[in-house]
Amino acid sequence: MHGRKRGTQMKKNETQELVLAALGIALVYITTMFIKLPNSIGGYLNLGDGFILLFAGFLHPFTAFLVGGIGSALADLTGGYGAYAIATLLIKGIEGGLIALLIRQSARLRFPSYLIGALIMIAGYYVTDSLLNASWIVGLGGIPGNIVQAAAGILIAAAATPLVRKLLKQG
Repeated sequence: MHGRKRGTQMKKNETQELVLAALGIALVYITTMFIKLPNSIGGYLNLGDGFILLFAGFLHPFTAFLVGGIGSALADLTGGYGAYAIATLLIKGIEGGLIALLIRQSARLRFPSYLIGALIMIAGYYVTDSLLNASWIVGLGGIPGNIVQAAAGILIAAAATPLVRKLLKQG
């Protein structure tokens, strides 16, 4: 009987992970695709980072990689920024996966992991913008917007984490 109960719990955890991943990909896509502000170098600011950070706090690192990478890259592909899609898949995926990995090490690392994720995103897009625009100087133009985007993402995740934690305990 004990093995059956453990198997049921394992399936519940796997199902919850799958449902959260699907919801995370959808929310990252929607908030990236439909809530965006153009920036000075042809890109845009969005609120998708907030949901990458939020879901990374509750998912396995690989699943968080998928949420960040797929949700964001799909928004690039469908929103006219296809040249960024592969870089976005990697940048946002690594951002989500690393944050999830650090938070799994210790819940006290939540805020520092958000900052590390922000640095990965800012550096990743600096390199991407520089390569796509063939200028390391032009790439600098995206940094202020990415800092604002990262800060907004941290605020969204910090505000929503207690609510999500409460909802997951009820389920």
